[in-house]
Amino acid sequence: MKQKQSMGIYTCIWIIAIIILIVSLFQNLGYAKVINYSGIVRGATQKLVKEELQGEKDDDVIVYLDKIIHELQTGQGENGLMKIDNEKYQSQLATMEVSWDLMKKEIQNVRNGASEKRLYELSQDYFSQADQMVATAQNVSDQSLVSSITLFFIYLLITGGVFAFWYHYKQRQIKKVMYIDKLTGLHNFLAFQMDVQKKLETLNDEVYLLIYFDIDDFKYLNTSYGYTFGNQLLKIVAQFLSKFIQPQGVCARNGSDNFYALFPYSEDVIDHFKEELRCDMKAHTDLDIIDDITLSFGACLVNSQNDVQNILDNALLAHKNAKTVGKGCTVWYDQNLLDKLYQENMIIKQMHHALVQHEFQLYLQPKFHIPSLEIIGAESLVRWHISEHEILYPDEFIPLFEKNGFIYDLDFDIFRQTCAFIDDYHLLEDFPISVNFSRVTIHHKDFYNELHKIIEEYHIPVGCIEIEITESAFNDLSSAIIDMLNRLREEGFIISMDDFGAGYSSLNLLNSMSVDVLKIDCQFLLEQESKKEQIIRLIVDLAKTLNMKVICEGVETKEDIQLLEKVHCPLGQGYYVSYPVIHDEFAKRFLREKEKALL
Repeated sequence: MKQKQSMGIYTCIWIIAIIILIVSLFQNLGYAKVINYSGIVRGATQKLVKEELQGEKDDDVIVYLDKIIHELQTGQGENGLMKIDNEKYQSQLATMEVSWDLMKKEIQNVRNGASEKRLYELSQDYFSQADQMVATAQNVSDQSLVSSITLFFIYLLITGGVFAFWYHYKQRQIKKVMYIDKLTGLHNFLAFQMDVQKKLETLNDEVYLLIYFDIDDFKYLNTSYGYTFGNQLLKIVAQFLSKFIQPQGVCARNGSDNFYALFPYSEDVIDHFKEELRCDMKAHTDLDIIDDITLSFGACLVNSQNDVQNILDNALLAHKNAKTVGKGCTVWYDQNLLDKLYQENMIIKQMHHALVQHEFQLYLQPKFHIPSLEIIGAESLVRWHISEHEILYPDEFIPLFEKNGFIYDLDFDIFRQTCAFIDDYHLLEDFPISVNFSRVTIHHKDFYNELHKIIEEYHIPVGCIEIEITESAFNDLSSAIIDMLNRLREEGFIISMDDFGAGYSSLNLLNSMSVDVLKIDCQFLLEQESKKEQIIRLIVDLAKTLNMKVICEGVETKEDIQLLEKVHCPLGQGYYVSYPVIHDEFAKRFLREKEKALL
């Protein structure tokens, strides 16, 4: 649209210029015609006088000359002559008209026998006046031509200058749209790439730092405190960036709450950056929440040998890993990160093969009564037996599988192993085993059908299975998934909320989604002595009020057992009784003890 507008203006300028040229051309053609007829007047008069002196009468020429002189004076006549409004020219015409009138009288006198001398003298004066008139007309024409050309070039200069100014203004506007972030006034990512390229070309032996960072939970801040506050926060960060990197750095906003910055490297510079930014945010915001806001950083060192795209990708990669590590983290693009990425790539390459080769092994951790320590169930867990001497723990591969979707296959593989274990040892509903399902798995369209397919395959009573979902996952469940879980609960499955209290739990969540078991997060046992008893007691009382079972995980010491007994928490799980052990060992250690107890 803007290009069409520019072409339209450009076309109008040249159309007007062409019109000026055409008008000037026609005007000068008019002058040329006047000059030509002025010459005709002189020549025809000369011919007329010659004929009269020879006794030849030519009244037609007299009439013709009268018409031409009148038309030159008035601009009205059959020859289409223009009137030249030049005062000198009109004065000369008037003089010529007087002389012409005298000549016409003298012609009559000559025809009547008078002396020819007087006519000859008048004709000489007339010819001289005609020469002056033609010269004046030519001069007026030349001046008009010069004026027209001057006007044309002045027009071109003015319009060209105006167009150039307008064009550069539009270019600045386009550049602003293309390269400037509208909200913060910083350069955008496209401009930042060019800025970094220029900076690299000027580096010698200096080492620079490239950081890519964002504000953790920025969407939550927008939702909780309003978009006005969110925009204010972004502007504060942008202003601080511009100030911090001066005069040697460059910075940009890359949409939403993402920022880039390139500046000279020094030890602890990121720590200084964070601290100064936090102080700046506190100083310029009215809400006292800055201490709760964290930033995640990806960082890499830069020198003149680096390629722009590579270092931008490196910073982005480091930032992505920082987001997976946790809030407020800084991850450097270095050998440690490369080793981690190599490990992740190896995991991805091997995961399907590992599933086929049954390298994902079922581990079980017992659940027990407090204080008797009687084993009443278990939780199924997974360990990856890469080789005879190498085992990977869930934290090393579960997050990656959740991102690439393989977690669905793994969850149901462990569920299948759990059902096979229940079937092999003929476990009943009085010894349920909880199975963890990722939020990714629960949202899968085939979850419900696959769950029933495996249950039916092993003929397992549904009451033997406890479906365990983390509290944070409950917050993301859609109403359709909640309805599906409620349907499973009605069918007899046990629904357990894991890590209760670790996330953003609320009574509304418990009200909308009925669960059978609350599993108290292990972190509460690590709280200060004055707090943990009150918190755990509160959760236990809440569960009893809602007719739910309650179990506390992370039970590691005798003091933990005594505390849970004191607050009447009936069930526990943790290292105090046993670490997670492979399923065969679990059967030997705990199921045989259970069989002996029954005997």
